[in-house]
Amino acid sequence: IEQPLPAPAHAYIYPRISPDGRRVALTIAEADRQLWIYDFARETLTRFTFDGNGNQELAWSPDGKRIAFSSNKEGAQNIFWQMADGSGGLEQLTTSKNAQRPRSFSPDGQLLTYVEANPSTGNDVWVLHIRDHKAQPFLQSRFSETVPSFSPDGHWLSYMSDESGRPEVYVQAYPGPGGKFLISIEGGTEPVWNPNGKELFFRIGDAIVAANIVSQPAFSAG
Repeated sequence: IEQPLPAPAHAYIYPRISPDGRRVALTIAEADRQLWIYDFARETLTRFTFDGNGNQELAWSPDGKRIAFSSNKEGAQNIFWQMADGSGGLEQLTTSKNAQRPRSFSPDGQLLTYVEANPSTGNDVWVLHIRDHKAQPFLQSRFSETVPSFSPDGHWLSYMSDESGRPEVYVQAYPGPGGKFLISIEGGTEPVWNPNGKELFFRIGDAIVAANIVSQPAFSAG
C-alpha cells in the first residue's frame, strides 16, 4: 500500500531508507542539490549537507552510523561520507577526475560499490575498500554497468547492464570467480535486494516485479 509522507513539498530524488527503517535520507534538487534526512516517527526534515552544491546519490552504512554520498565539494563529483547524526566533518573516500556515485555497502561495511563515469568505457562498477581507501574495477567494459548492490550475504552483486542492447538485470558472484546470471527477461532496471536475500526486486517500465533467488547449493533465479 502506498502512503504519502506528511513532508513539505520539494523536488525529492534518490530516497534511501536507513537500516533500522526509522529514517529516509534523500536529495532535494532545487536551487542546488543537498542531502536531507526525514524522520518517520517525528515527521521532521533535517538538512544533512552544506558544503558544495551537488550533493546527491547516497548509501547508508549497514550499522546506520554513516552516509556515503557523491559531492562536488572539491571539484569533481567524488565520494565522501559523514556521520549520520551530522557530527564530525566530511571525509573524502575517493579522488578521481571522473564522476562517481555510491550505491551499496557490503554487509560488514568494509566494501562500498560505486559507479564511475569513464569517458572511454562509460559507466563502470568499482569496489572501494573502506579501510585503506583503495578501489578496483569490478565491471569495466564498453557497455554501461550501473546500480550495483551487494546481496545480504555479501557473496553476490546485482547490477544493470545494456550489453544485450537494452537494460537488463544481472547477478554475478563477488569477488568471483563465477559466471553471471541474467535475472530479467524482458528488460529490467534498478534492482534492489529483499533483506532476506531470497528475492530481487526490479522495474519493468512502471511495474515493480520480483524474482525468486536461490543461492545455495547453486545459484538460480525464478
